[in-house]
Amino acid sequence: MNKYFLLFAAIGLTIIGCTSQNDPFSISEGRVGKFHKTDAIKDLYTIYANDSIVGDSIAISSGLIGSRISIFEKGGAPLLYLNPIQDSISVIGSVRVLDKRFKTDKGIGLESNFKAVSKTYAIDKIQTTFSSVIVSFKGLEVYVTIDRRELPEDLRYGPIETLDAIQIPEEAPIKNLMISWQR
Repeated sequence: MNKYFLLFAAIGLTIIGCTSQNDPFSISEGRVGKFHKTDAIKDLYTIYANDSIVGDSIAISSGLIGSRISIFEKGGAPLLYLNPIQDSISVIGSVRVLDKRFKTDKGIGLESNFKAVSKTYAIDKIQTTFSSVIVSFKGLEVYVTIDRRELPEDLRYGPIETLDAIQIPEEAPIKNLMISWQR
């Protein structure tokens, strides 16, 4: 009886492990959905055979550097923007997630707010730009941006030398979910 239980438990864990790797909307170490960071640009047409790819088709199919590559579902919904590494002829350096179905292995996605993100991951650095706050996490390839309009009134305008996590409202929604494989 115990042998059968162990056998079924092992099979179940294997199925669960394989399912999470094949999830077309999961974000994990080195992977965004169907795409892995070691996949060559020229393989995009195979990886996304059921979707639409927008970009310089000659550059993509030959593996050359082109501009940003957009991936859309066949119905037209945007999925991802892929940015090639400028010093390479074959791989993607960063990904911007456009579809709310994409989630990290801990459930963070475009519908998450700052509270969920900061409780899930350890913050490494917070930077500000003219219109956004960039939050990166310790040991992760994932980072998020938050619109500066979500900050308190006195922090929305002008330069900010240092911004602490406590100054970002917990309910501030995630504006962009990004993955960088070149940091």
